Amino acid sequence: MTQAFSRPAQTAARLTRRLERSDPFLMRAVQVATLAGCILGILIYAWLSVSGENAASRRALAGAAAAGQVAAEAELSRIQSVALSAAPLVAAANAADTSAAERVAINAALTRLLATSPVTAIVVFTPDGHSAGIFGEMPSDAAGRISPPSTSRRAGQELLGLELVPVSERRAAYYLPLPTPDGRILSAAMVLRSGAFQSALNAGAASGPGWRAALLNRDGQAVLTAATAAAPFAESDSQFAAAALGWRPLHADESSAAARSEGQHTGAFIETRTVADDMLQIAYVGTPRSAVSVLIARRYEFAALLGAALLALTLAISIIQNEWQRYDLKVRDADLLAARAEVTCDLLAAGVIDWSVADGRVDYSEGWADMFAQGAEPTSEEIFDWIARIHPDDRLAARDAYQAMLDGRETELVHRMRIRMSSGLWVQVVERGRAILGPEGQTRRIVLIQTTEPADGSALRHAFIGAAAKPAEAIAG
Repeated sequence: MTQAFSRPAQTAARLTRRLERSDPFLMRAVQVATLAGCILGILIYAWLSVSGENAASRRALAGAAAAGQVAAEAELSRIQSVALSAAPLVAAANAADTSAAERVAINAALTRLLATSPVTAIVVFTPDGHSAGIFGEMPSDAAGRISPPSTSRRAGQELLGLELVPVSERRAAYYLPLPTPDGRILSAAMVLRSGAFQSALNAGAASGPGWRAALLNRDGQAVLTAATAAAPFAESDSQFAAAALGWRPLHADESSAAARSEGQHTGAFIETRTVADDMLQIAYVGTPRSAVSVLIARRYEFAALLGAALLALTLAISIIQNEWQRYDLKVRDADLLAARAEVTCDLLAAGVIDWSVADGRVDYSEGWADMFAQGAEPTSEEIFDWIARIHPDDRLAARDAYQAMLDGRETELVHRMRIRMSSGLWVQVVERGRAILGPEGQTRRIVLIQTTEPADGSALRHAFIGAAAKPAEAIAG
């Protein structure tokens, strides 16, 4: 009775194990895993986008620095050209024998000369540093702010003049000596227009939002700057530029910094170029873009990619779930069919043998064990072990029947034979078999069902007849 109840329990356990794929918890785990994969893909896309944008910004900043260097050199050449052209007029105006009317005419000529140049006014100094004259149009934000030439604070004992100094927020003065026709040298300052060097500085805008640029003198002082309103060129940027340039104390026979340098710090990267034989440095600073700003800029591309990814993941999950459900339904139907066959065999007092032709293994059902092996189910064994259980007189006929099914000549068989039980006695059974074919028509499995033949006393009668015939044969011999 215990064994009868154990079989349905084992069948139910087998069904439960096979239907684990349909567990809602497993389905949720798959959904969570796919969602995590989607989030990871978004993060990787954002990281690649930000890295690509920042790399492009750095390349753009390097290109802007090269273009800005050329523009700054050109602007400086224009200033020096104006200074050389104005030098004779300035010398004539400062001559002792020049009349007041001549000075007015010279000043008018200088004003016309400076009108189309980056210089708006020229201030000439006496040897003791006082102003000796102002030519051109002096702007209001520069009036009274032009000091005598100064020297670099980084030059040590050797005095090196500062060529460029700030005058106001958007204006600078460029100091240089003016040679006169009589061989004298006049110390002068070129007061620059507010737009001087701006074309060179504004080249940094090519690197994208957050850019700023500055023209630095020998002391690393930001003389002229250009930037967006949200990110002005600050003192920290000057320190960053000095660190990137690697400046050290100057001497007359040494250059102030490398002709070109680049660097990166937390939240910024920099490109610098030298101008006018190391007298000036032009520095461009860029800000790495954040993931949020990049995604906002690429929102349509990101939305399209995200939508496609979610659609693909949804379809993948649906396909997986449908495939699992289809497989589980198939397995469940197969298990129910097997359970039904097992119950049917038990009710009909039949045993089932499953013969796998591919590897020659034979499996016995529990019903077979109950009927023929006293409840001890044999372990899976070879087909030769099974044939050894058949009575010698019936073995050849059984072999022929099995071979016909293996060769494909027969798909079903019905015959009688005797099988040796574990006690050593022989039992007469009726064996029915069916071959299960593969996709190419070859036999893959053979299922045998055996039922005991009802006892009618014929076996015992044949045994007695055989025993009685042996003495008679002996006497006759």
